[in-house]
Amino acid sequence: MAELFEPFAGDDSIQLAERLIAGFGSLERILSASSSQLREVAGGYDGACRAIAAARQLVDSAYRERLISSRIDAADPVLHQHLRASIGGQADERLFVVFCDHQQGYLGDALIAEGSRGQIVARTRPLIARALALEASGLLLAHNHPSGECYPSEVDIVETRRLEAVCQHLEIALIDHLIVTRTHVLSMRLAGCI
Repeated sequence: MAELFEPFAGDDSIQLAERLIAGFGSLERILSASSSQLREVAGGYDGACRAIAAARQLVDSAYRERLISSRIDAADPVLHQHLRASIGGQADERLFVVFCDHQQGYLGDALIAEGSRGQIVARTRPLIARALALEASGLLLAHNHPSGECYPSEVDIVETRRLEAVCQHLEIALIDHLIVTRTHVLSMRLAGCI
């Protein structure tokens, strides 16, 4: 990592790398940190922060590239890697959606809502509007649990069932809702929660 920072931090590149690792605890958390979080810990090395953001975009693009050519399956390890990289290491809860065509082919994905460490409030309307705009026939929900607890809460279950009912009326299949942590992914459908 220090080599990546050398053009921006010069002789301080090793100290900058150490500061970021100490501040975030892992490379994964550095890559998933927001721009403001990076700038706060990096202390003025904006070029290094932009390099980290570019690296994150490369990783995201590589995962999406693999998803585009495959059928979206809630048990797919490639999908799990993409979700863990996108939201698994976040300090706050985030709701992520993968949109699918009638054959469960990948149409796109989006971060739909951001919350706090223990909860997320997601509005149904923007999610459905995006699905309709993409002419999606299915969607797969995923949200992270920063606590590392990989099991849905009662609120997760109730809200997922409510959204599934809305989707059914619009002829959009809710494929699954995955709970994502840094190391695990749980299918609410396989767990019998939906």
